[in-house]
Amino acid sequence: MTARALRQAPSRAAAFALLSALSVVTVYPLIWLVLNSFKHTDELFEASWALPASWRWENYPKAWRFGLGHFMANSVLVTTVSVAAIVLLSALAAYVLVTVRFRGRGVLHAFILGGLIVPPEVSLFPLFKIMLVLGVLNTYFAMILPDVAYGLPFTVLLLRAYMMVIPAEMAEAARIDGAGMLRCFWSIYLPLCRPALAAAALVQGMRVWNEFVFALTFVGRDALRPLTVGLTTFGDSLQTDWPVLLAGLVISIVPVLTAFLLMQRQFMGGLTAGALK
Repeated sequence: MTARALRQAPSRAAAFALLSALSVVTVYPLIWLVLNSFKHTDELFEASWALPASWRWENYPKAWRFGLGHFMANSVLVTTVSVAAIVLLSALAAYVLVTVRFRGRGVLHAFILGGLIVPPEVSLFPLFKIMLVLGVLNTYFAMILPDVAYGLPFTVLLLRAYMMVIPAEMAEAARIDGAGMLRCFWSIYLPLCRPALAAAALVQGMRVWNEFVFALTFVGRDALRPLTVGLTTFGDSLQTDWPVLLAGLVISIVPVLTAFLLMQRQFMGGLTAGALK
């Protein structure tokens, strides 16, 4: 071992210990949630840190029968439509900002990025008035439209950074062959931006899936409520059956966790490439 490696060994050991501690702090609440979802209510309070004495698998079907499936279907619909709209609109906006030269382009870009500093809670009242005028309160659009609006700034920032390093000669060659702007966008820029698109879709998917404020404020019908709001009424219905409620929480986490595990390579690659480029 060289002298330099010996000098770096203590700092590496400290970094490893710190990261290990952060991993335990991050992962253990999830482990606690899963373990206690298999217990009886009395066992949950008497031995919440221990393994279940008997694994109550029936907690999960019971949670599903309380209407969890309907709330999840609403969340899947809202998330799918919102993420598709965010990614498509952001990609088009980033493409125009990168390839089209026009007066006020910088101002427009700054205006879009200004949405990053506006918290959703500040805009609840004006958004409610807009939804009332549009007549979309208590509909899926009351959740989709604000989710799309608040997802655009970050996604435009990410995709624009990725598109800026795509050689302009590729688009120019395509235009010489007769391709228009939309053809260049669809056939050149979108395929080359797949890592950034995957990262943006995953980030926005997790955000929309966990969104609570808009759904609680703009939707009052139980039939349209997503999973986050549905779990509140779910808990009221169960009253003191906490393990079944925890089972419902585990079910609500599975789709997002599965998506992240399947797309983590594209997620890290897209964010890192976008940041570096």
